[in-house]
Amino acid sequence: MHRRPFLKTAGVVAALGAVPSIGRAQAKEVKLGYILPVTGPLAFEAQLSLNGLQLAVDEINAAGGVKALGGAKLTLLPGDTQQKVELGNSEAARLIDQGVAVLIGPFSSLVAYSVRQVTEKNKTPFMLLAAVADNLTEGGLKYVFRVQPNGKAMSTLTMNNMAEMAKNANVAIKRVAMMHEDGNFGTTMGNFTAELSKVKASKPDLLVISGYYGDSKIIAETASKLRIGVHALVGLANAAYSNPKFIADNRELTEQLFDGNYWHNPQSARAKAVFAAYEKRFNSTLTSHGVQAYTVIYVIKDALERGGSADRDKLRDALAKTNLTDHILPQDAIKFDDTGENVNASPALLQVQNGKPIVVGPARFAEGKPVFPVPKWHG
Repeated sequence: MHRRPFLKTAGVVAALGAVPSIGRAQAKEVKLGYILPVTGPLAFEAQLSLNGLQLAVDEINAAGGVKALGGAKLTLLPGDTQQKVELGNSEAARLIDQGVAVLIGPFSSLVAYSVRQVTEKNKTPFMLLAAVADNLTEGGLKYVFRVQPNGKAMSTLTMNNMAEMAKNANVAIKRVAMMHEDGNFGTTMGNFTAELSKVKASKPDLLVISGYYGDSKIIAETASKLRIGVHALVGLANAAYSNPKFIADNRELTEQLFDGNYWHNPQSARAKAVFAAYEKRFNSTLTSHGVQAYTVIYVIKDALERGGSADRDKLRDALAKTNLTDHILPQDAIKFDDTGENVNASPALLQVQNGKPIVVGPARFAEGKPVFPVPKWHG
């Protein structure tokens, strides 16, 4: 199967009519719209993000709401994309018509590429969530912001962490094989035996895998059966390899898998409290998608407090001036450049050890030492 460059963008553009911005007089309630694939093939991953959004909104409301707006409560308005571009556009337009101050989503880079034109036309802040394609913030757009690392940052920093780890282990990495979707991070690849057999024959030192939950699971299973012969399997913005459910359901398979992914700061007392609150409410472990969703809500809340308004243009300007240090991510302050990218966004390098994903890099956030090379992939 042909492989395009990492997260190469394909998309369509839609533009819808403008609607008036929200005035301060409506500030007793601040409407936040989300568009996620809550039904369809990515419903499981979308629910993890939605849980993070809801936890943060409920925390803020319970603590008195947005104080700069007289205690205004945050309200989430739902939108379902089903992972379809046309639905992403129509749901975005519907939520904008309903008066949301900001739009959050949509998980898929393909959907995001189109929706960003809708939000730009209607001058509505668009907080990207889980969409990593680099070009989503390109083109001189003013209303798009991304807290998490983009594709370039995710891949570059993850491979830098792997290279540093290999150097410390005195292991040479000369050849790297990579598998990902044939498209903009949004299709299913299917059976991988033939392709992984070719990978094995090429004798790479690392196998790097970017993809959604289902495909990534099949790739790991097939690589294990083939005794793929690499020093490590490494996820890259992978939806499965550091996911607690995937690990719990596949203990032997997942042990010592690596994953370069957006994550939380394990040294943060606040992060530990958030994890405890999430587990108490949802009876499950907070995931990378939930962490990012939770953080996005607090970035919006910070901008509302500083800007003192839910007006879309004023909120956009406040977001652009963000310098948020009180957060749970493994990075310095959250701040955006002129394109809307978080200049300090950084993935963590994780490894599953004893059934738990732990941070093994960068060193300042590490909670354990990596096991590398990983013997089991050699058989």
